[in-house]
Amino acid sequence: MSTSDGPASWASKNPSPPFISQRGSRVETDALNTLVSGAIWRAEQLEAHGIRFASQAWAEVSSLEEELAKAFPLSESEGRIARRGAVRAALKAGEYARAHALADGYLADEAAPRSLKTALRKILQEDDQAIAGRFQHAAKHHTLREARDLARRFREGGAFGLAA
Repeated sequence: MSTSDGPASWASKNPSPPFISQRGSRVETDALNTLVSGAIWRAEQLEAHGIRFASQAWAEVSSLEEELAKAFPLSESEGRIARRGAVRAALKAGEYARAHALADGYLADEAAPRSLKTALRKILQEDDQAIAGRFQHAAKHHTLREARDLARRFREGGAFGLAA
């Protein structure tokens, strides 16, 4: 099968059976897994080269992982992996409130195994430690929430953005 006409042409000629809904379109979980893999690769490459759009790439990873988490139940390893991935990627994207909201939702699920709950808490704790380590002065004088806000403002506006 030729893809020379581009991905949109190929996709229109080769519709896959729908499985889950993502923002109005139907996506098969295999295709979603492929999208997640590609998004992770892009985010890692951008991060490795110091390109500032890496946080946007990690946000994309988080959104795709969240869709996978919706598609797979907690009883399947893919569902647990996707939940951890959605939280971890949201943190890497600097979307702290979203990461905590996702984690809170996953932790509140009565069906969530203890191992998943422990892993999610560990991910959040490690991120808290990383933020405090990177912004030691801020962590000494401000709450973690304030330090996160300073980190976000620094990332978005650079050193001069903090003065604003």
